[in-house]
Amino acid sequence: MAMTLSKGQNKSTQAAGQASDFQASFEALFRQHWERLCGLLVRIVGDQAEAEDLALEAFLRLYHRPPPDDDNLGGWLYRVATNMGLNALRARKRRRAYEQEAGQLSLEMDPSEDPAAVTERAQERQMVRDTLQALKSRSTQILLLRHSGLSYAEIAAAIGVAPSSVGTLLARAESEFEDRYNQMHSNDERRR
Repeated sequence: MAMTLSKGQNKSTQAAGQASDFQASFEALFRQHWERLCGLLVRIVGDQAEAEDLALEAFLRLYHRPPPDDDNLGGWLYRVATNMGLNALRARKRRRAYEQEAGQLSLEMDPSEDPAAVTERAQERQMVRDTLQALKSRSTQILLLRHSGLSYAEIAAAIGVAPSSVGTLLARAESEFEDRYNQMHSNDERRR
């Protein structure tokens, strides 16, 4: 897509010539690589329509932001399209995992259970997570390790302190958690 200019052309003629050269070069590149690019993407994502969408997106990226070095535009185009295809697979995998988790949660829910109680428990869990994030990382780490069933000696080894100081650190962390949780809970109540 390199464009050359002769010195005798004026600026508007140069701009018009550059634009038409660019369009012609782009169209030739599109015709040259379209089928192979779609074929590559079909092999990656397994769906013709999605492959065509991704191929169009790759050409659109090339059109709007061509690489500075245009010696190997085909290679650039295939690299971008391959990355887009792999990203689409990752997104599909994440979406499938989220859908499975949501389905699993709906199966686990007891139909006789009150939806308000389920929502309240979910909100409570979120408040606990928010409180843990607001604490010092060491306090959060100690609380999570202890809640996971680790002994004082195991906690001491994990955070690099003497086993004799774990009790004091745990008591401080619990106190800090309680204060922060109550503060956040009261702020939440005031907003309602």
